Amino acid sequence: MSNWLRAQVSTEIKNPSRDLFDKALDDMGFVPDYSEKTVHGAYSFEASEPVDCVLRDKNSNALTTIGFTFNKVGEEIVLSVSGDFYNLRYSGQEFMKKLGMFYNHENARAHLEEQGYTIEEVEVKEHEIVMVGRMAA
Repeated sequence: MSNWLRAQVSTEIKNPSRDLFDKALDDMGFVPDYSEKTVHGAYSFEASEPVDCVLRDKNSNALTTIGFTFNKVGEEIVLSVSGDFYNLRYSGQEFMKKLGMFYNHENARAHLEEQGYTIEEVEVKEHEIVMVGRMAA
């Protein structure tokens, strides 16, 4: 049986930048396909859902069973994920935590580079990402 999950990230990713979102997914080994508008379950009897993009595996280019929807809630945009995490390397909760971690990393990196820092080294640990950089001379 597959593991369908509907989750929302509202604390980690408010008003998500599509560029940072795409970079975070790339860091995780996925590429968003904005031309795909439906996510399908792993089995033919499972329902499909409308989404704004479906993830492709970066290495095989195969569509996954994970899709994202961007919902406007008041002044915020909330990212919702729908899909079947059964065959992925992360559970649904792990996936959302990793996405938040990589998104925050890309956001911090962008801000540091805007301020003139050069990121020289990035170390990805289980629950954190460590960046080593220096101010450009």
